[in-house]
Amino acid sequence: MQESEAVSQYIFRQENFQNELFYVRKIISKNLSDIEESIKWGIPFYNYKEKPLLYLHPKEQLIIGFMDGMHLEDEDNLFAMKSFSLKRIRHVYFPIVNEENIEKLTDEELELLNETSEEFEERFCKMLKKAADFIENKRMK
Repeated sequence: MQESEAVSQYIFRQENFQNELFYVRKIISKNLSDIEESIKWGIPFYNYKEKPLLYLHPKEQLIIGFMDGMHLEDEDNLFAMKSFSLKRIRHVYFPIVNEENIEKLTDEELELLNETSEEFEERFCKMLKKAADFIENKRMK
């Protein structure tokens, strides 16, 4: 993936979710080729093979919106409840990590936090691949 300077600048301007945005961006570029990133509607947006794939929207929490999410199987329960999602878009909420209190965590709590992050990344990568496959299959028809 060719990183967009506009997206980089957007991420650098974010006070609350800068690390999370860079992390998700890295996962996307590591797992899918033919990704194009840009700023649309004022937020980072990703196209796969010129078709809309997902967007990143930092609000109270980092929201990842899968454009054709309603067509994707979600056996890992990654998506938020349907009532919180738009018609065809399904949302994933990035796990919240309170960085101010991270120094106070016990070793067990840090281990659990790492496991949660690894589990999220695994489930997110799986959903990324499903979304890319859906776009591929849609293009073939």
